Amino acid sequence: MSDWSGRTIGGYQIAEEIGQGGMAVVYRAYQSQLERWVAVKILRATEVRGEEFLTRFRREARAVAALRHPNILTVYDYGEERGTAYIVMEYVSGGTLKDCLAGQPMEWPDAATLVMPVGRALSYAHSQGVVHRDVKPANVLLARPNWPLLADFGLVKLIGHQRGITRPGVSIGTPAYFSPEQAAGDDVDHRSDIYSLAVILYELLTGRLPFVAKSPVEMMLRRLHEPPLPPRQFNPCVTSQMEAVILRALARDPKARYATMDALLEDLARMPGATGRAVLSSSQAAAPAGATTRLGSISAVAGPRLVVTGTGAVLLLPQQEEVVIGRAGPHVSQQPGVDLGPHGASQAGVSRKHARLLRSPDGWMLEDLNSTNGTSVNGAPLVPGRPVRIHGGDIIRCGQLTLIFYEE
Repeated sequence: MSDWSGRTIGGYQIAEEIGQGGMAVVYRAYQSQLERWVAVKILRATEVRGEEFLTRFRREARAVAALRHPNILTVYDYGEERGTAYIVMEYVSGGTLKDCLAGQPMEWPDAATLVMPVGRALSYAHSQGVVHRDVKPANVLLARPNWPLLADFGLVKLIGHQRGITRPGVSIGTPAYFSPEQAAGDDVDHRSDIYSLAVILYELLTGRLPFVAKSPVEMMLRRLHEPPLPPRQFNPCVTSQMEAVILRALARDPKARYATMDALLEDLARMPGATGRAVLSSSQAAAPAGATTRLGSISAVAGPRLVVTGTGAVLLLPQQEEVVIGRAGPHVSQQPGVDLGPHGASQAGVSRKHARLLRSPDGWMLEDLNSTNGTSVNGAPLVPGRPVRIHGGDIIRCGQLTLIFYEE
């Protein structure tokens, strides 16, 4: 493949190469019309053959570009120029999760800061009918150390069709993070992403992969015929409950895994430390009610609060009987008590007045306020106008934004 550095494609001025894989090369480029830097992924010429491929490319690119989530890398544009297909994406300079792997075990709160948001992004993509198929640390970009962005949605499916991925014995992706069905060349669904995310979590907590081999072929064979070694064997700090969750997600048979990404995330969210690690200063800890504080661990904050799983931000509830959850706006007469606007609420489909928390003698109640995209508690949708009792540790979804409620 020729070097595109210094050239222009689709109006984007290519600066230099910033990464590459078996299917494409990624360049940093400048979009002069909007005066911003972008990342342009140019597919290798050997992958782009025929009108059938380009038709699929356009369809898959549209589906991926439609994904809107705080933890999914934004796709700005796609196109073809003189037989060269390309995708234009948000440019992130913070490196990847792969760059952070040091072969040493990571504590769960730190791993949760990275894994939970990626899981939420995958859950949202699955709800839109999109399966990633190549979840791996190199595809997790770090906008900030505690803000992961999942990239490369749909590319493996697109190229896989060209190579015949659906035929037995043919596989696409990264062997170290393959699901067994990918290793066997079988059809895959959302449960393959569950397996791959569990491999990442295993690696973060143990400093090694569930299967180690001398070649990709040997690794895939071991995955097909052997169970992974228990993670506690390499890190005794991993609890037995955590180990059970990981091993279930790594089951060889997709039917034995979690049925959905949400089910996996709900079990992980109940593990102590699931909201990450505290980075509070003493002055932040004394912030007034209603303030938003960036942290991971909830231990430094007292009082009823919501934790944004995508970023670890803590939203303290105002000291009042009714608290509206939504997005602030210049033309809204009554601003919400909990403003989710700064936390990706607009992209996540949160309404201006989305839901309401009510303090009752028995505890807190949650009510949906006829929101456009709905409210759920632990996966159960709320009927508008019918408050339900919520408890500490419950998972609340407003649109596609996920929060965890803590009472004290």
